Order: sequence, then C-alpha cells, then structure tokens
Amino acid sequence: MGKLAVHFGAGNIGRGFIAPVLQDNGFEVTFVDVDSLLISKLNSVNQYQVSNFLNSKENTLFVENFSGIELDNLDDLELALSKADLITTSVGPNHLLSVINSMVNIEFEKSPVFIAFENKYRASSTAYKEAKVEIDKLDIIDAVVDKIVPPQSTESLDVTVEEFGSIVLEEQPIKPLKSSEVVSYGDYEKEFIKKLWILNGLHLQLAYYGLAKNKRFMHELFDDSKNIEFSKNAIDSLGEAYLLFDRATGDVDNYKQTILKRFSAPEVKDELIRVARNPLIKFNKSERFHAPLDLLLKNSSNIETFQSVFQILLSEDLDDIDGFKEFKKLFQNGIEEFFTDFWNVDSDLEIYLSKLK
Repeated sequence: MGKLAVHFGAGNIGRGFIAPVLQDNGFEVTFVDVDSLLISKLNSVNQYQVSNFLNSKENTLFVENFSGIELDNLDDLELALSKADLITTSVGPNHLLSVINSMVNIEFEKSPVFIAFENKYRASSTAYKEAKVEIDKLDIIDAVVDKIVPPQSTESLDVTVEEFGSIVLEEQPIKPLKSSEVVSYGDYEKEFIKKLWILNGLHLQLAYYGLAKNKRFMHELFDDSKNIEFSKNAIDSLGEAYLLFDRATGDVDNYKQTILKRFSAPEVKDELIRVARNPLIKFNKSERFHAPLDLLLKNSSNIETFQSVFQILLSEDLDDIDGFKEFKKLFQNGIEEFFTDFWNVDSDLEIYLSKLK
C-alpha cells in the first residue's frame, strides 16, 4: 500500500481543492464525512472531475484512488487512522475538536502529520491545545489556505473551482507535501497577517461598501470606474499597512493584483451579505479592519476607504447582515465609547476621533 491521507470533510473544498493536492503528492485519499449519501456516492465511482472557470480541457483534472467512510463508522475510521501518513481537514473550525478527539485512542502504525486546512489562526495547533489531549506520534503543522469555491449543485461529485489556490505550510523539518505552484513553506505569522489584512480586509471593506450601494455580488463592484477606484484605493492602503508591518516582505503588488482579479470574476458568485456577516468578529480589535487601520493611523497614512466603511457602519441600517444588529449596539453610547471599550485605543483616542468621527 502507498501513502494514505485521511481527510475529514468531503464537501467542495475537500473534493475540489485538498484532494487534488493530496493526489498530486501520491496519496490515496480516504474521505470522512457525516453525510452518508455523499460517502455512498464517493464509494460508487472511480473518479470525479475538478475544473476551473476557464473550462478548457487543460484546466480539468480527475481525482482517483479515493474511498469514503461515514464519521460514525468507528471501526473503519479507526483502522484508516491507524494506517494514515497524513490526516487533514476541511470541516470548518468549529468541528476540529471532534476530529482531534477521534484520534485520541488510535494506535498509529506510523507518525502521521495533522494539518487543518481551515480559515482560522493556527487551526491545527490551536485545536490540539483546546482538546487538552496527548496523542503520541502525531506531528502538527499549521497552514494558511486560500481558494474560492463558489456555491454549486450538491447533486454531482464534480467540482468547479477558481484557478488560483494557495497552501502555505509553516516551515518545519517535516515536509509532508512537496513545494509546487499551490504549496509552499514559509513564515506562518507573516503569511497569516498578509492574507488576513490584504485579502480578508479588502473582502470586508468591499462587502460593506457594496451593500451600501445596493449591490449583491462582489464582482458587481468591478463594473464601473468609481467602484474600481475604491477597490484599488482600499487594497493599496491595506498593502501599505502590511509593508509597515513587514518591510522585508516579497512582492505585495503582485499579490494585490491577483486578489483584484479573483474578486472581479463573476463565476465566483460571491454574495456580499455572506462576506459581511459576523461583524463583531471581523471588526474586532486586531482583526482585518482594525489592525491595518491602527498601523496606518500611527504612520499618518491614507485611510480614506477605512473612513468610508466606518461611516457606513455608523449611518446604515444593514440589519439583513447576520450579527449586525448586535454589532450596532456598540455605538449606542457614542463613538468614543466604541473606540475605548471595543478597540481599546486608550492613548490614541484623539487620533481616532480626529480621523474617523
């Protein structure tokens, strides 16, 4: 038997992004999922197709050499885990503890590597710490992942994804995946901040800017010059903030151009109301809006688009956004209290008041 990867989560990200990378690295893939129908479908076919928006034959690949196990099929799951070389996830950060707990009593034949391919800070190691368990032989690597998989039919196993994809694994002696166009190794902290500020930060600003203009999808903001100008100004400010954070970084301009191109693709069907949800988290101190803003303010840099978005938060009733009503309560005692209690700006209060009021 060759190398085995046990992957928790057989949804579009698991099938359309992670499995092709695992296949490219010579792994046989065992999917684990709660959806019995999905697992049954995976076990009834020999391959499925992953294509990207370009839809040409050169951009289509077939995923093969896989099987599926239902999450509650404990005997088969334990057997697969015991033989695994690599254990990975795309289940969402809230389900990681149960994944860790499923490994607790496994007698591993090898020393598998665990990687959580999730959008959360240090998802792999954080979940392991939160589980408060000791698992012998398990190596843990944190990853920064980036891939847009648009909403699509659940009828077919085939998946359509965007062309771009990135997995940055923390630099460690163990390298379970080979470096490629998609996979690289680097400084986790810098890569996480770069994605959080520039990509997620732009995503958030454009979502609120677009909703205030009654737009529905992200790509609609690239249909006229005024909105394009806002997008470029926003990402330029975020890029500047990142360079203030890490002056020795690589090509940020290229990264910015790639993001603008990705966000403008109509095929993604990226709903602004989805991107805008959970404002209590996304506008929190040290998050994708506040952290770059704070650095820019302290360096007397341009914060024009931050000002625009902040005024939208103050003036618009965007109650359709999940969590917005609760977030808006933070302003009920005035903007000064928001700065001091929610953002803890303390000694910088005067700067914030002069620039954002």
